Amino acid sequence: MKVLDRYIWKAVDGAIFCAVFGMVVLIATQVATRMIGHSAPWTEELSRFLFIWTTFLGMATGFRHGNHPSMELLLAYFPDAVVRLLRLLTPVCAVVFFGIVCWFGLILIQQQIRYGEISPSLQIGMWVTTLPLILGSALASIGAIMHGFFPDDSEAENALEKSA
Repeated sequence: MKVLDRYIWKAVDGAIFCAVFGMVVLIATQVATRMIGHSAPWTEELSRFLFIWTTFLGMATGFRHGNHPSMELLLAYFPDAVVRLLRLLTPVCAVVFFGIVCWFGLILIQQQIRYGEISPSLQIGMWVTTLPLILGSALASIGAIMHGFFPDDSEAENALEKSA
């Protein structure tokens, strides 16, 4: 399970790196083409698509590492049994929320494919911009479950140090 988990998140990190690198190259190209007087409109659209991919994959990575919104300040005032229960409530709520987002994302992709929605400059299907919503939601759910129910050894040690 840990090996599969590691490969999934390495692939996600690689995809984020490629998207960010692509955005840098595209924006530099856009600036250069504007300076010579012949703007390339497709660079703006493609960099926007890569930004969407980066945002949703980065959100999923944040949930995997426990860098999501939480109420740590209030946990100091509860007994340990309640704190453990509340720490498990976060991944459960995340899975419910991202399950809903994923479901409606699937409906949106079906609609975009059915009506043949395409982007203005690149002439590619708009479902390409909705796909990261679904992937990011599914990965954020997996990440929240892995972080909440199966924390890494280093994360478990940090949690013990915080509570002591």
